[in-house]
Amino acid sequence: MKRNNELEFLFKELNENPYRRLNFSFILISVIPILSLVYILFDIVSSGNKILYNIGFILLFAGVILVLGYIVAYSVIRNIVNKTLDYAAKAKRADELKSAFAMSLAHDLKSPLMTIKANISNLKAGFLGKLTPEQDDAINVCKETSNRMNAMIMELIDTFMIEARVAELKRTSFDLRELFEGQERELASVADRRNISIKLEIPLKPLLVRADKEKILRAVNNLFNNSIKHTFDGGKVVVKAYPTDDLVRVEFFNDGSHIPEARLEKIFDKFERLDQSVEGHGLGLSIAKDIIELHQGKIWAASKAGVPNCFTILLPLAKE
Repeated sequence: MKRNNELEFLFKELNENPYRRLNFSFILISVIPILSLVYILFDIVSSGNKILYNIGFILLFAGVILVLGYIVAYSVIRNIVNKTLDYAAKAKRADELKSAFAMSLAHDLKSPLMTIKANISNLKAGFLGKLTPEQDDAINVCKETSNRMNAMIMELIDTFMIEARVAELKRTSFDLRELFEGQERELASVADRRNISIKLEIPLKPLLVRADKEKILRAVNNLFNNSIKHTFDGGKVVVKAYPTDDLVRVEFFNDGSHIPEARLEKIFDKFERLDQSVEGHGLGLSIAKDIIELHQGKIWAASKAGVPNCFTILLPLAKE
């Protein structure tokens, strides 16, 4: 029963039952030789040719070999399909259990972390006595560390909720241009510290989309941050957005290191980090990808030596 449930779930993921296609394929393969045998027999019988007696044994033997061959071939291939599907179902189940455990662990860590943050705030405010300069510095370090931990926990929760498709979408219509301009202002100080310029190339005409604004903001923020983090000091980040058919195309360019072609898809995997020296947890691009795909959009990366790296997203425009 457990195997059947796992296979049913896998079939839903594949949008088909592989066994039906296997059975149908073998039926089609067997039609031609069977019809050929039937045609030979019919032709001999209808013509009154007595050669049927002479080759009847050969035809019968050929028919038996044909049937046995198909039975053996079908059995072998079905066995291979069974094992492949079993492995795929077990892998899918293991991935689900891993995601459920990680999300449960993240939730369990969230409560004690909130307690730690609350006590740090009380210490910082002087509710438990006046702090010495050294103690104040130590509290600041603890506060920054707890904030980073909280950000990572929230990233983990968001990642696995979106991956499990249990995250709710609160769709509203909004202008992407305003969202990009807000991100430019918010991240300007971060970019300025490394002398990185941010340039927006967006038409004045509104780029209206109907989506979950908070989640799209999260994806855009991750892409902006990724572009800034991987841009050389003194470089630039360019964001272009324009409508194309019923979609809006957004391109994030950054003056960073060339990304090997073999890594262009892998960088969207969870905890995948192209440059270990760059701060981060390897979740930003993974979260952005999940959010964009949750909105029936697409995201991909392109990189060529000597030209800026480009991260592109496509999102459906709001229907008028």
